[in-house]
Amino acid sequence: MSFLLAFLFLSSAFANDQNEPFFKSGDAQCSIWGYASITGGSEQDFMGAPIRTRTSCTYKKFSFFMENDLSGLDSRIPANYITQGWVGYNFGKEGLAGNFFSNTTIRAGSLITAGGLYLPPAYMAISIESPHNPLFHAYGYGVQVETKITPNLTFVGDVTGTTGPAFNDPKRFDRTETSQRLIWDAVKDKTTGLPELQLSVSNQWSSESQRIGFGAMYRATKDLDLYGGIYRSDEHPRDGKASIGHGGYALADYKLWSMEGNKLDLRIMGMFNKTVGDTDYTSYSAGPSLVLPKEGGYGRFGGSSVTVDFSHSDTKAPGVPETTDNAIMTRVRIFF
Repeated sequence: MSFLLAFLFLSSAFANDQNEPFFKSGDAQCSIWGYASITGGSEQDFMGAPIRTRTSCTYKKFSFFMENDLSGLDSRIPANYITQGWVGYNFGKEGLAGNFFSNTTIRAGSLITAGGLYLPPAYMAISIESPHNPLFHAYGYGVQVETKITPNLTFVGDVTGTTGPAFNDPKRFDRTETSQRLIWDAVKDKTTGLPELQLSVSNQWSSESQRIGFGAMYRATKDLDLYGGIYRSDEHPRDGKASIGHGGYALADYKLWSMEGNKLDLRIMGMFNKTVGDTDYTSYSAGPSLVLPKEGGYGRFGGSSVTVDFSHSDTKAPGVPETTDNAIMTRVRIFF
């Protein structure tokens, strides 16, 4: 299966890739891996963002995870050197109430929020330009619980400080926020156990906003994956204009060709984006990717890719002339 399906498993956003640990002794082990995306095109100079390392350690039922972003070393990119840094405790695979609430984990620290999982992690993003969304903020300091209510139903919920500011910004402690995400593996492949149809709902609340989003993934064939999402946002900042917006996206990802011996895949992507509110935005994008398959024997470089996207967009805003943009973007993604 395409390595892109890895983000369907919620743990991929919190845990590490399956690389050999650099340290292992008894019940303790640590591993590290990273990735870099270099993106540019007709509307943007080439720059590396994100460039991240991901370190995880486990000891019995305890875990530690840290994700560092080095792209802020470039003065053109806002610095946020620690995106995640948390400790966790897993209660075990058995259910906390009979067969319910199994594989429950509690985390504390700098977290990727449940609402931030509305879109896949950056290292699994298919399109170069992310789908427009109601700005579910991804990172904040707080406490989070993840549990499998049933084998096919997973819940993630958290309470944090202000989400959005960098790790060292005092504004992270200005208010309290909460977010939740419910994921339902509606249909699973009987052989692999991977989801063929997955549905989700995400919610994020603070005293200045309310955001809700619905997502879907459907594995139509072994080579074709379909994704979609819709959202609604109600923004009412203390020092700004209130606004209500909604929109969504639809994305298709298709493996067009695979080299003999599983050494190289050619995939094509097509996406439609729409937002309605104070600003109306419509875009279409499509393009090919050359991917080094995870199973191709490339070790840590497996999953690396080169992607080219062409996009067309129309933007309308009150009191501003309508604008139309056509852009070509290129992204080189390297795993290490």
